[in-house]
Amino acid sequence: MSFSNPLALALLLAIPYFIWLGWPRVAYRRRRDLASLLLRLVLVVLLVLGLAGLQVVQAADKLAVVFLIDESDSIDQAARDQAQKYVRDAMSKMSLEDRAGVVVFGKNALVDHPVSVGKDPGTIASAPVRLDTNIAGAIRLGLAMFPTDTARRLVILSDGVETTGNAIEAARLAAATNVQIDVVPLQRKVGPEVLVSDVRLPTTVNQGQTFDLGITVQSQVDTTADLTVLSAGTVIQTKRVDLKSGTNNFVLSLSAPRQGFTDFQVRVDPPGQSDTFYQNNELSGFSEITGPPRILLISQKPEEIAALLPALQQQGIAVDVQGPNDLPIGLSPLAAYKSVVLANVSATELSEQRMRVLQTYVRDLGGGLVVIGGPDSYGAGGYFKTPLEETLPVESRIKDQKRVPKLLMVYVIDRSGSMEAIESGNTVTNLELAKEAARRSIEFLFPQDRAGVLSFDSNPQWLVNIQNVNDRIAVENQMGTLRPGGGTDILAAVTEIAKTVPTDEATLKHVILLTDGGADPTGIVDIVKKMNSQYGITVTAIGIGSQVPPFMKDIAIAGRGIYYNVTATANLPQIFTADTVIATRSYIIENEITPGQSANSPIMQGITAVPTLLGYVATTAKDTATVILRAPGFDDPLLATWQYGLGRAVAWTSDATTRWGRNWTNWAEFGRFWSQVIRYTITDATTNRVDARVEQRNGQSVLVVEARDDNGGLLNSMNLDASVIDPKLKAQTIKLQQVAPGRYEATFDPQSEGAYFLRIGGTGAPGTQIAVAQTAGWVLSYSPEYRLRDTNINLLDDLTRLTSGRVITDKPELAFDHTIRETLAATSLWPWLLLIAILLLPLDIAVRRIMLTQSDVRRAVNWGRDRLGIGQRSPLPALAASERITRLRDAKERATTAAATPAALTPTPAEPVSDFNRFRIERDLVESPAPEALPAMPKVVVPPPTPSAAAKPSAPPSAESSSTEESAPAAGSLAARLLDKRKTRGD
Repeated sequence: MSFSNPLALALLLAIPYFIWLGWPRVAYRRRRDLASLLLRLVLVVLLVLGLAGLQVVQAADKLAVVFLIDESDSIDQAARDQAQKYVRDAMSKMSLEDRAGVVVFGKNALVDHPVSVGKDPGTIASAPVRLDTNIAGAIRLGLAMFPTDTARRLVILSDGVETTGNAIEAARLAAATNVQIDVVPLQRKVGPEVLVSDVRLPTTVNQGQTFDLGITVQSQVDTTADLTVLSAGTVIQTKRVDLKSGTNNFVLSLSAPRQGFTDFQVRVDPPGQSDTFYQNNELSGFSEITGPPRILLISQKPEEIAALLPALQQQGIAVDVQGPNDLPIGLSPLAAYKSVVLANVSATELSEQRMRVLQTYVRDLGGGLVVIGGPDSYGAGGYFKTPLEETLPVESRIKDQKRVPKLLMVYVIDRSGSMEAIESGNTVTNLELAKEAARRSIEFLFPQDRAGVLSFDSNPQWLVNIQNVNDRIAVENQMGTLRPGGGTDILAAVTEIAKTVPTDEATLKHVILLTDGGADPTGIVDIVKKMNSQYGITVTAIGIGSQVPPFMKDIAIAGRGIYYNVTATANLPQIFTADTVIATRSYIIENEITPGQSANSPIMQGITAVPTLLGYVATTAKDTATVILRAPGFDDPLLATWQYGLGRAVAWTSDATTRWGRNWTNWAEFGRFWSQVIRYTITDATTNRVDARVEQRNGQSVLVVEARDDNGGLLNSMNLDASVIDPKLKAQTIKLQQVAPGRYEATFDPQSEGAYFLRIGGTGAPGTQIAVAQTAGWVLSYSPEYRLRDTNINLLDDLTRLTSGRVITDKPELAFDHTIRETLAATSLWPWLLLIAILLLPLDIAVRRIMLTQSDVRRAVNWGRDRLGIGQRSPLPALAASERITRLRDAKERATTAAATPAALTPTPAEPVSDFNRFRIERDLVESPAPEALPAMPKVVVPPPTPSAAAKPSAPPSAESSSTEESAPAAGSLAARLLDKRKTRGD
């Protein structure tokens, strides 16, 4: 026996205290109190032993086996079926006391069948990640599944090719816990295979330079294949090659396309019958293409950059000009530029994906962004609640409600059945996009503004009655009930608007009409024209698709609104908010102002005065932004900057044309000003103090950074962070820790194959002026799981050798062979100790509280005999009981008579008999050894009092006599005799 918590045995030291506390102190209860004390001591000992974890240790003859089945991609279906059949055959040989469980594993390990006595594992239902093989993870999970009272064995069914983890270390852990590992080698997937095994290119290349790209392709058969090279998703070269069985090397000559970190992806496309895995047909590489810094200038109209472009070129800045639809969607081509400039670009001209790429470029890659205003930018350009607004240092909405007149917005939304269509590239219907657009527009309004939503098909229906928008949630909930209906009757909807909107109290009234289908135009334009001319109601018409009837444009003209022909329905929210801003007539300020400088900045270096402006777009500066130039009056920001993630963003709310900046385009410092704005956003021009690379260690990716100063010395105590951007533009920030002089590391878990961008930045120790920033690239190639490798018999043999295991191929019966040395299993006894204590507790209470006499026992025996109908009744001690009961009755009568007689009629004072005294008398009589021991108790007859005696007043007793009567009972009384008897028994 042993104890799991031996410290609890110290509680046994309290037993002497329990003995002293429960030792009998009354003679007539000594036997019962001793029995109760003994029971209580037994209870205490049982509870202490239970708390101490008393357990019985004995040899276990039971065996538990956990099967670890490799389900990675290197195991084909035939091998998987073979492994499952092996497990079923082995489990059929289990004895009644044996147990078995099943774990399937790839990159991760999953329990498919918990350890139990069942002999049927069933069909494998678990699906691990199959792109890697982690034998170590499977071993650790199997060890955690074993019960404690059995001998233990692991059976691994695998090809032994581990691509992550350390199986040898896990096997050592199994050996330390007396777990044996047996193995069943499985054959790797066989068949013709073609793969790209290596891509070689220079680390640094000058822009425009021709360089060689080395490619290694391995093939198991002679075949032909197409070799394709891509950069940023664009094909730059393709070639048909002949592949021989074995290793094939090729060299392609390429020209460096653009600056920055550029990825080159090599893809081989063999015939279908010549390949097994598609995952290993692609491999990428990175190269840094250097040259003078370049920026990307985005503009929809040439006149927006007519003055800006030559000014930048004269300042020595290389500029590429593209339209909004040409803004790169991928991060790799955008990383070639140090900064991006948007000149009066509306959010409706940029897709959501492009804005998110631009946000990632600034925040996570450290790029620069400059947004130049104009009538199509900021709030008027639909920036509200977009990724672009999140990136900028200003908000599109004015916070001062007094500047904006009270506005009524009515949204007239077509809910015909055709609005359930889903445009290409979208995942939701046009109707849902329209609802989201209306929600965003309402969110832009102030609480005192008013809004209403009218839906129509064949009949108009107010979805949201015209009301204040102070309860936005209620309005949005009502809007959420919009469902598709039948036909399209625009006239009925416009007629309803003409009856309701003119009488509203709002200062400005604006209607947005949205439809995707045609209708009878008769009377529609006339009603809209009348609403505008008589009540000042403006109407914007939005037509979805390419089949919009021509009269929709006429509606916008008649209502003095804007006409939108929307083919990209994903831009509907930006269109609604932009139209809402225009309807307020308060965001575009057009009058001559003189900007005032409110903060110092490198942008204003060497500039002491600036010309006047003729207009700007009103915005609100964010809390952490730096406002360098402000407009007088409302203090609206004209030039604002801030640090956004790793990059910088600049907002200029006026334009760079002769429309508002006529005096600026003729200004001598115009080129210098914009050159300093753009150079301010370029953060890594002189910060090449770090060298970053990624290493693979035990299946983990480790970012290694070496930091040096300008003289090559190691930089210590740096505060470094890294932003890792995966091929899907998902970024994660990791903290680097110093592990050696000048060396910093951090571990991360890449999830997608392809090109990764790494942005490292930080500062030196406190008190230093050191700052570093560097961008690097890294490629996660396909898993080693898909390389050409044979079954790793050596690793499987090492696992068996470390744990005294065996190779049991084709011998499933050996899996449950009881050859493992006996394991000592401990069985805890505390449940039984607690049960015994619970059963003894009522007995202890009974001994202390219940008194059984010989008569009670005989009555119980007689009752049992009567019930069973056997034997004769045992005679009760009638005589003795009758004599004792008689005495008790006599004593009760005397005591009752004495208590009932009035004091004035009692000839002699008598001791009153209370209920407590009566109980003591009865108890002493019952517990006396024998009736004969009591002295004769003659009856005391109290004569009735005579009238003369009752009338004669008695003399007051003297003090002496009173004292004597109170101290002792009268001689010969019942109380006196009982007292004498007690004294006699006490002696």
